[in-house]
Amino acid sequence: MKWEEEYIEDLVGKFIVGEASESEVRDLREWCALSPENQKYLDDSLFIFEKAQLPDDQNFDTDVAWDKVKAQITAKKTVQRTLIPLWKVAAGLILVAAVSYLFYWNLAPGDEFVYLSENQVMTQTLPDQTEISLNKASEVKVEYNVRKKRGTIQLKGEATISIGKEKDIQWTVEAENLLIRDIGTVFHVKAYPDGQQIEVSVLEGAVQFYSQTEEGIMLEVGEKGIYDKASGSYSKTVADTNVVAFKTRSFQFNEENLQIVVDRISEVYDRKITLAGGIGTCKITVEFTEEELDTIIGILSETMGLEVSENGDEIILSGEGCS
Repeated sequence: MKWEEEYIEDLVGKFIVGEASESEVRDLREWCALSPENQKYLDDSLFIFEKAQLPDDQNFDTDVAWDKVKAQITAKKTVQRTLIPLWKVAAGLILVAAVSYLFYWNLAPGDEFVYLSENQVMTQTLPDQTEISLNKASEVKVEYNVRKKRGTIQLKGEATISIGKEKDIQWTVEAENLLIRDIGTVFHVKAYPDGQQIEVSVLEGAVQFYSQTEEGIMLEVGEKGIYDKASGSYSKTVADTNVVAFKTRSFQFNEENLQIVVDRISEVYDRKITLAGGIGTCKITVEFTEEELDTIIGILSETMGLEVSENGDEIILSGEGCS
């Protein structure tokens, strides 16, 4: 690649000592224009070289260096050297070491991971012990640099994210054009590209839910933030702890409509459940902890006096409406 580490280090070294060719100067300018970090890398290297020069009257200026290189290119002079002064050797060695150090800590790429759940739930643990549980049809691209202590999780779909206890990395989740900044927590994000909303539910700790142009909202434990894509507005409501049921297969319902209960169970177990007889608004309080689907259906039918039948892969619960 054009911007390989060794090539960049060579460009910077040649430029600093005034030995870069016209094409190399152009390449270096182009590379510096790619990001502020690249420009800072060159500036830091120039500063280190200036300090490394032994004679007190040796001063280094970036603009002067550019002018010097251009003058050399225009004149097309060939400079013959038979002996390199000792101070230049020492300064050159210091420069090589310093440039390599700066590249390693500021510009060297970090780690990248891509996870795609497709038709099954997937849980992955990152090196810092951060855990990402992906619901079906979801994808994340993880980029992080342990030296800079920063990381980004780009999400398409639905995931529950539990930050490692050491919290060595400052994580930010990207969901379309929105950002979720972790403040030491466990949180759930639902951001399907074809959905009308992006939802963030905080199960532990707190997060900031925002964009590059808007401050957004702060969410604490027990709160759910909703971003409406059409209106571009944020709102808050109570978080539903059952959002992580796709991972845990555990549910807790308190005076909840039966329709909402079976919809949630149907989604997690990937089995269609239909209600018949006007029973969808009947209230139920019940908990399930890692139960098999047959057990859950049995408990619902016994608790509410419902009949169970099947039509192919479809489960039908029927009964009289609630008073």
